[in-house]
Amino acid sequence: MKRCKKCGLWENYTNIRFNQEGICNYCEFYENHKESLENKEELERIFLQKMEEGKKKAKEAGSKYDCLVGFSGGKDSTYIIYQLKERYGMRVLAFTFDNGFSTEYGKNNIESALEKLKVDHITFSMSDDKLRKQYTACVKMMHNFCSVCFHYMHYYSYLFAGQNKIPLIINGRTKGQILQCADSTKGIEPFESSHHLKDFEYQMFKGLEDRADKTGRMDYLKDIEAEAVSYFAYHEISEEDTMKFLEEKIGWVRPKGVSGHADCFAHAMAETMSLEKRGFPIRTGELAVSVRRGELTIEEAEEIAKKDQENFQEVPPEIRKRFYDRISVK
Repeated sequence: MKRCKKCGLWENYTNIRFNQEGICNYCEFYENHKESLENKEELERIFLQKMEEGKKKAKEAGSKYDCLVGFSGGKDSTYIIYQLKERYGMRVLAFTFDNGFSTEYGKNNIESALEKLKVDHITFSMSDDKLRKQYTACVKMMHNFCSVCFHYMHYYSYLFAGQNKIPLIINGRTKGQILQCADSTKGIEPFESSHHLKDFEYQMFKGLEDRADKTGRMDYLKDIEAEAVSYFAYHEISEEDTMKFLEEKIGWVRPKGVSGHADCFAHAMAETMSLEKRGFPIRTGELAVSVRRGELTIEEAEEIAKKDQENFQEVPPEIRKRFYDRISVK
């Protein structure tokens, strides 16, 4: 099987193409835009400008908050809220989507962190019957269910932003997640940010949102405008340094003996479905981004992916049962 000579991605990776030298389209994009993507001083300037403009818009609109941040209790969302409040002086509204997949670890971290962060927080849910139907349909048609969580998390973030006149929605997407399928500047920060729900979902669904919109079955809140900003598109910090920072500042507790997302009990199911459908682990593209950026060698990335394959080849029966009990239509 053919693979990229620079990042090691195989030819079965999503929408991959190779030039005559055997370099993939994602590596070409990165090399062509490397100067902008890695200019830390300029990225900080852009981010700071966005925050100041957000404060101004919130003040003019009479909003109580400058920004909205999704909060799972994991390291990234906790770190972002801390930095926005303490470093940038933002008035933050944190929100949590109760989708029924949260772990006790995540819930405990949310409760503990809120005591230290001192920001306003809301938890929301939606019709459980509707959510179960969406999960079941998505698993049946796409062998995937994360798309449902993504959509409703984004849908309600825009809805809350509109209702509360909040100009900024800050998310925790990493450079790896942003760049893993980037071969155009469309929807890619720092080149272009999204101001509407449908534009933001293009980053993940790459045209599926257009088809969904045409059916009239999806409400994309077209009258609501808020800028979606990915904090880690503009800032550099390692996973280990993030956890150390939070342990020191707020007594955050890191997960123990857990692979993947410790705040979501269904993550193992998502990984297994990715292996069954696509043939590779979820973070394969993110690892390739780390290779392009010189953070990993191809061999190191391959070893991490191999361990993911081994860890998620099979889901423990109790987790599988719990998952299908959760999504089954009553």
